[in-house]
Amino acid sequence: MTDAETADRLVHRRARMMPAMAVIFLAQQASYFSGHHPGDGSRLVDHIAISAWPILSIVLVIAFATGGGWFRGAKVRALINDESARAHRAEGFRFGFLATMAAAIALYVLSLFEPMSARDAIHVLMSAGIAAALIRFAMLERRALNS
Repeated sequence: MTDAETADRLVHRRARMMPAMAVIFLAQQASYFSGHHPGDGSRLVDHIAISAWPILSIVLVIAFATGGGWFRGAKVRALINDESARAHRAEGFRFGFLATMAAAIALYVLSLFEPMSARDAIHVLMSAGIAAALIRFAMLERRALNS
């Protein structure tokens, strides 16, 4: 398979995986906010449950920021992160920032009526920003691939 064919396959896979990763990420947050908080952190399983969210968040942010293709050659990475993908990623970052700011405003208003822990606020803000960025990027990529 040529580098161009490999890159084309990876671009299509990325366009399919980004919304799926956003859904998985949001489902994890729904589980967190449904009241199934890990315990007080005294058990090993609590540490694993607590650390899973920031690890997934870090992986998603790094994958989104770099465009992926970490285990591919420089030529394939250059092909999958072309000018169009960089523009879509920039729009995804913009959309993620706006979603984070909207969530921050909503949390500010909510905090006037209901106290909220810093951990809960961070979960909402990061969930809104990361998921919005991934979804917007994926929508733009899919639209470009279908045209």
